Amino acid sequence: MTVVYLPIKIRILVKHLVYVCTNERPPVVPKPSCNPRGGNILFQLLKESVEKNGLDAEIQESGCLGACNDGCTILVHTDTTWYGNVQPSDIDEIANSHLANDHPVSRLFIKKLMLRRTY
Repeated sequence: MTVVYLPIKIRILVKHLVYVCTNERPPVVPKPSCNPRGGNILFQLLKESVEKNGLDAEIQESGCLGACNDGCTILVHTDTTWYGNVQPSDIDEIANSHLANDHPVSRLFIKKLMLRRTY
């Protein structure tokens, strides 16, 4: 009898799972998308901030999160916090306040989506 050990991919759980929309639609589509408005830059900045500060968060690029009219969108999936119209200058505040200290940045909330928030 031969025993075969198959590799298993182990996923380590993190405190915060964060999606940053980097969706880009073709120019002929009238609906806005996040990447031309800086989504990829926000993704890179947030990822760097988390790594630099050793925060317990996983930052992932995302396709469309469905909040296209709310500017660049970030979803903190673990507590269903929706951020909209995020600018590069907001990234450190999101990282230091929300991801490090569990204090979401309310001025950036997409209010209509925050109704889905879990407490």
